[in-house]
Amino acid sequence: MAHTFFLLLGGYLVGSLSPAYFLGKLLFNLDIRSEGTGNAGTINTYKVLGLGPAIGTALFDLAKGLIAMHLASQLGASALVMHLTGCAVIIGHVFPFYLGFKGGQGVATATAMMLYYLFLFISRGWLPGDLFLYLGLAVISFAYIASKEELVGLSILPLLAASVIILAPSSEYKIYLLSLILYILTINIINISNFNLFPSPQEEKKQQEINWRLFLRPAAIIFVIHYFHSSRPSSLVLVGSVALFFILLDISRLFSKDVNIFFFKKIKELYKKKEFKAFSSISLFLVAIFLSILFFEKDIAILAVSFLIFGDFFSKFYGVHFGRTKIFDKTLEGSLAHFIACLLTAYLATHFLAFSRPIAFLGALVATIVELLPLRINDNFSVPLLSAAVMTVFQIF
Repeated sequence: MAHTFFLLLGGYLVGSLSPAYFLGKLLFNLDIRSEGTGNAGTINTYKVLGLGPAIGTALFDLAKGLIAMHLASQLGASALVMHLTGCAVIIGHVFPFYLGFKGGQGVATATAMMLYYLFLFISRGWLPGDLFLYLGLAVISFAYIASKEELVGLSILPLLAASVIILAPSSEYKIYLLSLILYILTINIINISNFNLFPSPQEEKKQQEINWRLFLRPAAIIFVIHYFHSSRPSSLVLVGSVALFFILLDISRLFSKDVNIFFFKKIKELYKKKEFKAFSSISLFLVAIFLSILFFEKDIAILAVSFLIFGDFFSKFYGVHFGRTKIFDKTLEGSLAHFIACLLTAYLATHFLAFSRPIAFLGALVATIVELLPLRINDNFSVPLLSAAVMTVFQIF
């Protein structure tokens, strides 16, 4: 017990060493925490002190967690104590005792520890090495779409966490890795909120796209999971029941002006303005899932519906907030986000489905093209059905 206590105390003391603070005092006689963003970290060091001090700060902050973990290992510590020692370094960085417990955010230290665990997972075969080719492509794509590192992290870290949860075997190291991903993601969200990094949609049409319905879309993965573990009839009953409920709501609206006005006045967030005289995209979304399950082979239906769920979410979310280059009535940025979401969905899904990965990737591309083109058919309906049809044809040949 005493051995563990001294390791954790040592980790905290190592973490509390702040090169950003000391370099600011030595070189410019200033407290870096009172300049720029007020953070004693690498990025603020670069903005306030320049490139040289920033490089030194980055190298030290990246290394100190790994050094503490290595020393703990050499002293016979268990994997848990090693991890906790690294976490103590992060705590020391964030709450240095000699600076009034006001330090940096510990992202660099946590990132280095995260990369160490990722290397461990790959070297031991717990994660496929080619995963990082696809995640690398996603990083490049979202860096183009969103530019700010916090916004890129907001996009990539959940994808990385999902990949670890889905692909890596259960072990204590999995929990350690996920805890670091969650910590870095939390800091990103805090920074995005504190510094208003997330652009808000200015146009009324775009503002209407971002509502609770969009964020409810990923919950439809429940239908996919249910179908994966059950039969076609039971999934058709489940999806069909939910779809029928929303279809009946639409029918009642469209056949009664008073009912329609009631919904649009009293429950404004349930429908969009353009749906006043038309079936809602919710109904079309659910009907498309039902028809995909009904008409196509199980693995193809699962992929096509997954493309609809995640591709649509990423396309709308990033298109609304970051869309700059118009293509038809969509944006390049939204369509790129759609493709990356579908590509990674195909990659992860084919680890569990007896299905050709090249055909799955083709389906991801078709889903993106269908979503982008100005077809007369609502893309909530056309994306899964057309992508499933193309995958079915190529699977036959």
